[in-house]
Amino acid sequence: MSLISSPHNERVKLVRLLQSQAKARRKHRRLVLEGVRLVQDALEAGVRPDFVCCAADLPDGSALDLIRRLQAEGTPCLLVTDALLRDMADTETPQGVLGVFPWPDLPVPTAPGLVLVAEGWADPGNLGTAIRTAAAAGVDLVALTPGTVDPFNPKALRAGMGAHFRVPILASDWRGLIARFPDRAIYLADAAGEVTYDAVDWTHPAMIVVGGEAHGLRDALRGLPHTLVRIPMVAGAESLNAAVAASLLIYEARRHALRGPIS
Repeated sequence: MSLISSPHNERVKLVRLLQSQAKARRKHRRLVLEGVRLVQDALEAGVRPDFVCCAADLPDGSALDLIRRLQAEGTPCLLVTDALLRDMADTETPQGVLGVFPWPDLPVPTAPGLVLVAEGWADPGNLGTAIRTAAAAGVDLVALTPGTVDPFNPKALRAGMGAHFRVPILASDWRGLIARFPDRAIYLADAAGEVTYDAVDWTHPAMIVVGGEAHGLRDALRGLPHTLVRIPMVAGAESLNAAVAASLLIYEARRHALRGPIS
């Protein structure tokens, strides 16, 4: 492989654009995955990269094994200078490998049993963590309402650890969600909820709605038919991180679904 050192290389410029702009990611329907683990997770999900970039001084080990595997499979592999790779990467200490992958395009189920709705989340790390939990728990769909951070933000992708290729993600306003899934019970996570999260009959199709870290749930949502659900905490405790709250609700719903209806 010839060594690329120019920031004006077309593929290098594409990587930098995808890393920095959500608009570019939507336009090109592409995203950048950094590090051996993320690239491997995408490969295991059956997704092939358009190309990968690797550092000139890539040490022997898992990173080099990955590049050899990709080369054997016919994936274009670009050798770039260490300085250029650091400039292309979103992380402070790049692992020496990054790849440009097609945008995940999983079909949205017509009748999902359990939907997680992220309402106005601003933290990409929290969103990526929630998507990772949703995929691990078998949630059928993650829905993102307007004002929620881009799920394909580099930080969200790293926190998701490949989950973006395993669970469908839908951006929609509430009118669209209700039109698509009119018969789903809506449960809003709220510290003032009248029902504890373990007292809900989660065996029926449902939407779990968790508000953003800073602003919580919008007042407009409270006009929808819903149940406020609380996660009990000891007196004086701070409110839970949005991703933690979503994880607790998701797994409680799955536990009840496996156990059967509440008698």
